[in-house]
Formats: sequence, structure tokens, C-alpha cells
Amino acid sequence: MSILETDTAGPAIQVDDLDADRLLSLIEDSETQSRIAERRKLRYAAHWCRLHPADAPDDEEDAPIGGPGTPPVAVFAAEPLGAALQSSTYAARQLMADAWNLTHRLPHIWARVESLDVPAWRARRIAQATAHLSQEVAATVDRELAPRAATCGAVLIDRAIATATAQADPEAQHSDETVSKDSWEVRIFHRPPTGPGRWAGTSILEITGDTLDLTRIHDQLVRSDDLGAAIHDLATGFGNGKPARTRLYLHADLTDLADDTIGTGSVERLGPLSTARIKDWAGHSHVTVLPVLRMDRTDAVDRHDPPAWMRELVILRDQHCVFPWCHTDARSCDLDHVIPYLPMDKGGPPGQTHPGNLAPLCRRHHRNKTRDIWTYTRNEDGTYTWTSPHHRRYAVTPLGTYQLG
Repeated sequence: MSILETDTAGPAIQVDDLDADRLLSLIEDSETQSRIAERRKLRYAAHWCRLHPADAPDDEEDAPIGGPGTPPVAVFAAEPLGAALQSSTYAARQLMADAWNLTHRLPHIWARVESLDVPAWRARRIAQATAHLSQEVAATVDRELAPRAATCGAVLIDRAIATATAQADPEAQHSDETVSKDSWEVRIFHRPPTGPGRWAGTSILEITGDTLDLTRIHDQLVRSDDLGAAIHDLATGFGNGKPARTRLYLHADLTDLADDTIGTGSVERLGPLSTARIKDWAGHSHVTVLPVLRMDRTDAVDRHDPPAWMRELVILRDQHCVFPWCHTDARSCDLDHVIPYLPMDKGGPPGQTHPGNLAPLCRRHHRNKTRDIWTYTRNEDGTYTWTSPHHRRYAVTPLGTYQLG
């Protein structure tokens, strides 16, 4: 197949005819084009922030878009931008935050992005790492890093930011060390350990804590001849030997579990899992078997909150927040009445709460819809049609989100 490309100078180039030297030149040119495109996105995001100043104090649960010293931005400005970029609201908010911090707090680094000396991804990393700093300390980091932001890698960037921050405010460094326990946490990630791919019953545990304590735990684990056994002993050693209560939603046919051949079930939020692993987990846990739920039920109730079976049906049916490009798990979502619920004592009709009038929305997008900023309908085929405040329409389907003409 013949490959035609266009370089920044404009002429079309037959890639198949290029030698190695000319191809490298074209690759270098593609990096320039990439920097131009990413710079354009940051410019657009910054202007989007300018077009949406906050006209009222932000809600308490909404963090400001930018760091200290940046003008406030309207709470729900990110949704239309994310839809236009075909990305999640959270990705759009991060783009806006990075652009806003670069243009207002890191002018020297932003100037190097404008001149194409520094790629956008590197500038955005610096913007994110300094977003929590005061305006004065961010300005110090900006002056320190701008001359070398084009040549140092991610590790050196993080180290330079930490050094500049500590030197600019030693008292803050000491204070951070004193109160660092407030940020200690344990998080688990159910994803492939080596990047994109399928989950295969292996997860990643991330612990933030005292460096010395965690180093000791690490050394004890890596010295073990059987790492799996050592992790199991650690997991079952807490709570006087009583295993912690863990809830996983496993979907499998009981006849498959009784079969010696290996079949496949699934774990909600995670993905497919072999019946062999399901039997292994079930054999070492307290298991609650739930009856099969009829997904074609359409019963209605005369109250606002749906019964347990109805909530379960909607969660299993839609699986995630049904806002465009949002994939927050449905079990973490609110159940929204697509046609707003009106109490019967205020004139509302009976039977307003039924599966066809319920949809899972994450808390942010639920609030967005409740304020009539975005509107939506649920179609007969189970898809959703959303309309943005700028009158753009999007279809949310089991296969993804599509912009409608």
C-alpha cells in the first residue's frame, strides 16, 4: 500500500520512496507537527477557560480548575469541551487546568511551549506537579526549570520541582514531612500489570506510608522463596487471623462451576475470569448466591427510591455512567430519573420509578443534569441522546459515544 504524507512545508511526500536519512527527517518533522497540534489544544483550552468565568462561588465539592492565583472558572465548563474532544469530563478538566496553570503561573515554560522548544506533555507534567504550590513557589520553579525543560526527562523534572520547592520554602518542606501521614493511603488497581490488555486475576496494590516501614515490608516480601504464599500470609495475618470482608460480584453459571472443564465467568468492574479461578476464590470465601434477575422486568413503584431488584437491573443493564464518554462504574453512580420525579402529593403521576425511567449517572453528571445544563432522553432501544448547552447532540450506546449530526 502506498503511503503519502504532508510535511510542515506543505508538499506531499511518497514515504515508500524515502531512504533512511530522509525518513528520519520526516519523523523529526512529524514531532514538530505533533507539538503544533498539542499547543493548539492548550491554546484552545485556555481560551475556553476565559470564555467561562465563574459567575457564582464554586460548590464545595468542586475544586478550582487552576492553582492559587488563577481566575476562577465556571463549575461545569469542562463537559462541552470533553465532548468536543471525545474524552471524559475529567480529562477535559485536566487539560483546562494545565493550560490555565501554564498561562497564569508558569509563563516562562509556556513561552517555550509556544516556541515549540518544549513539548506539551512535558509542560503539562510540570503544571500538574506544581498545581498545589503557592503562586510564589510556582514562579520559582518556573524560572528554575524553563531553561532546561526541553532537555530533561520526567525523573529529572520531578526531582527539580522537589528541590526548587524545598529551597524556596524550607519551612513548608518540614511541615509537609510532619503532616505527611494525612496523605497515607492504600489503593488497589485491577488492571494488567504491564500496560493495556486484559485483566487476568492479578491486581496491583499501592501503599503510601512511612518510607522505612514500607522498605521493611518490601524486603520481607522479596526475600521470600514463594512470593504468592508470602502475600497470602500477609493478607490473612491481619485481624487475629480473620479474613477481611471483601465484596466481588462474580457472574457464572453454577453448572459450569460443577464441571471439571475450564469455562469462563466474569467479575464486575474487572472482566472475564476462568471458572477454575472463580472456584478457587469461592472455596476460600463466604459466598452469597443471588437468584437470576429477569432483565426484561418493567414493574413500576410509586416512590422515588427504586427497590433493590430495580437498582440491580439498571446497574447490570447500563454498567457505567451514561453521560457521553464517562465510564464511572454504575455501582458508584446515583440512579437518576430521566424524566424528573415529581412527588405524588405535589401532583406527580403514579409509576414514575421504573427501569425505563432510570439511568446511572456519576455524582458530577447527575448534578449537571439536575441543573438543566445538559439534557437527555432514554430511547426505546436503550440508548441515550444527550444535548449540550451549545446544542450539540450525542448518542450513548453499548458500543460507545457518537456525535450526532
